[in-house]
Amino acid sequence: MKNLVEQEEWDSFFADFQPKVVTKVKFADLFSKFLKPDPRKRMLEIGCSGGKFLCYLAKTFQFQPYGLDFSRGLEGTRATFRVNGLAEPILFEQDLFTWQTEERFDLVCSFGFVEHFDDFPAVLRRHADLVAPGGMLIFSMPHFAHLQYVFHWLIDRENLRRHNTKIMNLAAIRRAFSGLPFTIQYLSYYHTFYFRTSKTELKLWEKIVEQLIRRGGRRLRKTIGQNRPNFLVSPEIICVASRD
Repeated sequence: MKNLVEQEEWDSFFADFQPKVVTKVKFADLFSKFLKPDPRKRMLEIGCSGGKFLCYLAKTFQFQPYGLDFSRGLEGTRATFRVNGLAEPILFEQDLFTWQTEERFDLVCSFGFVEHFDDFPAVLRRHADLVAPGGMLIFSMPHFAHLQYVFHWLIDRENLRRHNTKIMNLAAIRRAFSGLPFTIQYLSYYHTFYFRTSKTELKLWEKIVEQLIRRGGRRLRKTIGQNRPNFLVSPEIICVASRD
């Protein structure tokens, strides 16, 4: 299996990380729909560097927090919990695909992790293996396909290289669940439109294109609202599944 992002890139990404008080996160509306507070339950976030989602879920649902990552961003996770007045989570500095454990969790989640590998079904199976019977699996990925692909191809091609855009559609996700003992509870694009680029320095023509994209997005949201998931320009995909 090929990792599309080198570990050094992740280490660099979190080098200047500054922890913050966490009061809200993306997908909070779906978390409140599918999750209930229970301090007996254990939660594992895969790719937990920075700890924003892990912290939010621990604060909001009182889950026992566990995290796994192989980057140096784990110290940022610890710092986030300290800033939020929470006990330090149990963290594993491990590669998901070589980690050997008998542990199983009531909730396994990842946010922006699965799309960085070229074998999505294998990544999904590894997530699924860690879910306890009756537990939940939640994962998200950015949506860089369809019109979003065109936007990124124009001014953010290097970021496309780091992502497996072939899996960024609902049909590919459903196919990957084939044979797994899971029921998909929710699978959808998320929100109407948002565009972001990882480039910090844009050429003049790129700035113009970016502004045109953002201006069009603002008009679209103003016309039809922010919560209109669609396959053309929605910025995220999220899946919620339960283990049978």
